[in-house]
Amino acid sequence: MKKKNLFESAMESMEMVSLNIPLQEVSSEYYYSNIAAKEYEGELRAALPQSLHWTLCQLIDKHNEMEAASIALSYKQGFSDSVRFFMQALSWETSRR
Repeated sequence: MKKKNLFESAMESMEMVSLNIPLQEVSSEYYYSNIAAKEYEGELRAALPQSLHWTLCQLIDKHNEMEAASIALSYKQGFSDSVRFFMQALSWETSRR
């Protein structure tokens, strides 16, 4: 098993907390976009032959995986940048005395 550093442990802990947020109850944009996406998916399913429904599901799953990876990377980078900023701010000394 790989040892985790403090940063990785903190990120995993924060991700687990954030996964339990019902986004449709917090964001009206998410709520209405989710409804529209389901309607578009229904239209595509109706237009596609049955043999391509599995392919559509796979496409949706892979797009969701890409989106999740993108969000995780952005979140981790932002967290890392903020920690770096605080560390620099705490160690900053004035150049004029």
